[in-house]
Amino acid sequence: MYFQQFKVEGLGCLSYMIGCPQDGRAIVVDPKRDINDYLKAAQLNKLKITGIIETHVHADHISGATELSRQTGAPIQIGYGSPVDYDHLPLNDGDQIILGNSKIEIISTPGHTPHSISLAITDLSRGDLVEMLLTGDLLFVGSIGRPDLAGGELLDEQIRNSYHSLRVKLDKFPDYVEIYPAHGAGSLCGAGISAKPSSTLGFERQTNPFMQLDFAPFKEQLLENTPHRPINFTHIINTNLRGPELIQNLDSVSEYNSLTCKKFLAENPENVLIDLREATAFGGAHIPGSFNIGSAPNSALWVGNVVKPESEILLLANNKQEIDSAVTHFRRVGYDKIKGYITGLMGWILAAEETGFLPQITVHSLHHVLDKYSNHMVLDVRNEQEWLTGHIEGAKHLPLPELINQGFSCDLNQHLSVICMSGYRSNIAASILKQRGHKNVYSVIGGMNTWKSAGYERV
Repeated sequence: MYFQQFKVEGLGCLSYMIGCPQDGRAIVVDPKRDINDYLKAAQLNKLKITGIIETHVHADHISGATELSRQTGAPIQIGYGSPVDYDHLPLNDGDQIILGNSKIEIISTPGHTPHSISLAITDLSRGDLVEMLLTGDLLFVGSIGRPDLAGGELLDEQIRNSYHSLRVKLDKFPDYVEIYPAHGAGSLCGAGISAKPSSTLGFERQTNPFMQLDFAPFKEQLLENTPHRPINFTHIINTNLRGPELIQNLDSVSEYNSLTCKKFLAENPENVLIDLREATAFGGAHIPGSFNIGSAPNSALWVGNVVKPESEILLLANNKQEIDSAVTHFRRVGYDKIKGYITGLMGWILAAEETGFLPQITVHSLHHVLDKYSNHMVLDVRNEQEWLTGHIEGAKHLPLPELINQGFSCDLNQHLSVICMSGYRSNIAASILKQRGHKNVYSVIGGMNTWKSAGYERV
């Protein structure tokens, strides 16, 4: 049996290729939008992709199923009843797919979505025992899938479905069976997902809290720990239901100059400029009104929190390589209206256009300021769990997703230092506050990690 896991850094998405070298056929499970990795793997291993399986309709990333189907001619298969508009073959509970020595049995496991499925994999060359489960977004390493994506009216039903799928549908499989989920750490499809790429059912039964609780505490824990829902999730779901546009049909991304950039920003207040440079570079000088998201692998997650998916986007980065990488990352999460890019800020500066700045403050300077000025405010944008590990005395707490959705109410002239864990989220938050009219905003370099390393007091 041939088996390979593929990971999308930053999003925590995991996809799979399963096949039989002797038979020469393979299927791909939950493909990402950019499909070259699967085509290369198939070519390298002399396999033909003859099927594509979706364990569910995804909410956090654009599926590559239709893209891969168009390239290979392989049919798309998805759980029976899934309300998708593209051509597909429905999969029912108990259906089997045989690829030479590889057997795949379909298990209906609703919970994350009403029509979710899991796959039981057997290597027939070694016997008839199930060797592994591809659990989709039902069961993660250390966690389970969120139940709220089908809508509030189905929430109670989905929680019950999830409990039943975990405790009844998976109960027939022994502890030694390996599990391979559709997500790892970094995904917003579940809370507290481990960075481990796989586990076993036995280990999860012993250590995963959701595998041990009775229904009432299971429901309570699941509701309490459901992550925030980014603004692009609904767009991604709808796109995946109808089938996304092929990448080759999307508009090309053109190079802009200071004049065309200025015109782009003036044409529509909904147009967005995303600055991909490091925090210190953005702080020194940037185009007013731009967001500083950076070019880290998880930047696509934060774009999904900050930018409306229907917005037209311009990117600014140090070089074309960073632009190309960002275009791939952002298209994975549904941002197809990337109109152009600028490399560097020098052209804007030489054209004598106005620049903004965002002061970057060290933890030592912040400590000095707090000693000297009692009215200086600290805004901590970490999540609740991070906040409870220790924070600066007197700091205001507003997690970044809430700041994005609700804003932060204070005098626009208030001197305000924004802090997170490392300095990444604080720059996003500070750039948003600057865009919304706050005049005296600082971003703390190194965040609470550096504050702790410096030995400063936390409460």
